[in-house]
Amino acid sequence: MSQPSLRLISGLPYLKERLAELYAAGRSGHADQFAAAFAEDGFMPIVADSRLVPEAGPLRGRAAIAKGLRQWCSRYEYVDGLVVDVIADFDIAVTRRQLTLRCIATGSVADFDVADFVRFRNGEIVELAQFIDTASLAVLSGRI
Repeated sequence: MSQPSLRLISGLPYLKERLAELYAAGRSGHADQFAAAFAEDGFMPIVADSRLVPEAGPLRGRAAIAKGLRQWCSRYEYVDGLVVDVIADFDIAVTRRQLTLRCIATGSVADFDVADFVRFRNGEIVELAQFIDTASLAVLSGRI
């Protein structure tokens, strides 16, 4: 895949910048920088069956979000990623991404489509709901 890029369909340019910073921090495992993009009361659920993906959360607050990213990065390595589309308007955005992940425990590699629904307040993320194929993630990690 090529370098991640963002296309802004509509909305305000600061959302593009905030999302680019967020995804860059996540890919590189910079948990504190990732969490700093959230409001103090920020909320991040990974919409998943917790029996298959126990690291799904939900995560509430910057400290929990940073801890969750550290746990995620201890299990999975980002091999590649691409932001395919961004649709944004004032304080809400939807992104569609493609990720290649490697499970550190099994060494297996797989591609995933991810959708993020993001709400902003005063330039900070108040909620990021992430949808990923949890059954495939469980297979990648050897859980099923």
